Amino acid sequence: MELLIKNGRVLDPFSNLDQTLDLLITENKIASIAPEIELKKGKIIDAANKIVVPGLIDIHVHAREPGQRYKETISSVSRAAASGGFTTIVCAPNTFPPIDSPKRVKNLLRLAQRRSFVNFYTYACITKGMKGKEVVNVKGVVKEGASGLTDDGFPVRDMKVMRKAAKAVREFNIPICLHCEETPPLPNKPLEAKYIRAYLQFVLSKIPFHCHFFHITLAESVDLIAEAKRKGLSCSAEVAPHHFTLSERDIKRVEGKIDPNFLVNPPLRSPDDVQAIKEGLKNNIIDVIASDHAPHTKREKNSAKPPYGIIGLETTLGIVLTHLVEPGVLSLKEAIRKMTYTPAKILGIKGGRLAIGFPADITIIDPEGEWTVDPREFKSKGRNCPFAGWRLKGRAVMTIVRGKIVMSRMRGIRGRL
Repeated sequence: MELLIKNGRVLDPFSNLDQTLDLLITENKIASIAPEIELKKGKIIDAANKIVVPGLIDIHVHAREPGQRYKETISSVSRAAASGGFTTIVCAPNTFPPIDSPKRVKNLLRLAQRRSFVNFYTYACITKGMKGKEVVNVKGVVKEGASGLTDDGFPVRDMKVMRKAAKAVREFNIPICLHCEETPPLPNKPLEAKYIRAYLQFVLSKIPFHCHFFHITLAESVDLIAEAKRKGLSCSAEVAPHHFTLSERDIKRVEGKIDPNFLVNPPLRSPDDVQAIKEGLKNNIIDVIASDHAPHTKREKNSAKPPYGIIGLETTLGIVLTHLVEPGVLSLKEAIRKMTYTPAKILGIKGGRLAIGFPADITIIDPEGEWTVDPREFKSKGRNCPFAGWRLKGRAVMTIVRGKIVMSRMRGIRGRL
């Protein structure tokens, strides 16, 4: 069945397209983008006063499956993604067991083909068991579909191991994505910038490969990455919404203890660091916005030693529109670029563009739609959200994956969720 999206503001950051147009989908691909397309047979979606963008891509998601289905599953995380407007997610390999072999990559992606409502990719670990000692079979995990390597949650301390991994990924043109903080983070002793400096100095400056830094949080980190880019080193960086909206001053306390929904790794930093992160986004030092969606159960979060992490797939777009675009930190085009084309380019995955012949992965946004964050309504199993009660402006109202409507908040049109 053909699908025609009419009268929307079609915004494609890659081609600088920003115009009221119609968009025709045929056989799961974009068939035409033009004014006044006619459709004799099929479904017509009136997108007047809406924004039509490439399907959003989140390259930092914890799906928890295999091993921790009680926290999240492939099905639930993909529903959460679609609800938030994401057509593509890339999941961390810190599952149980970790995704550190070709067989585990293959099995996970096969499972996702059956259970995911959105495009599902995975990283493989840098080292076996994420223990930082022995590099995985890079050729094998890439052959089975790994989009990059990361020991997410754990910095690789041995620079000899990192250099070996860097040499291995060059042949396959995939990035290594680095977590640069201790787990758990040390109180009042941030090590993020120390690790970034070490990776830049002892690995990337010696071996040409692409290095992507997960969820940076410090002003010093922004400066280090800016200097590395000026030197021509191939690196990129991302930030999570909680790190450009919340500082350590915003942490709530319950009976004298930190509200566990504000416990995250890297931790919330100073107001000056938050401002530096915003400047880094504005000056394109920080390339990507990603949720670092990390679900935990209420029981775990309320335990004596609560795990670090918060959820974000269903709030990221609204927070970006409300706290970056609305105040003018980023233009709408730049914000969408950091959530579509740029992450796709870094990982070499499909998507991130609206162009004829491309997969019909599309997000339709209502820029004026106001809503209140209520974790009880989330599709994710997780409820560990520090944004509960926040009033946001702007929301995905339709998510289309490979030409199929998987989520819809538009009157009279139903999604598959």
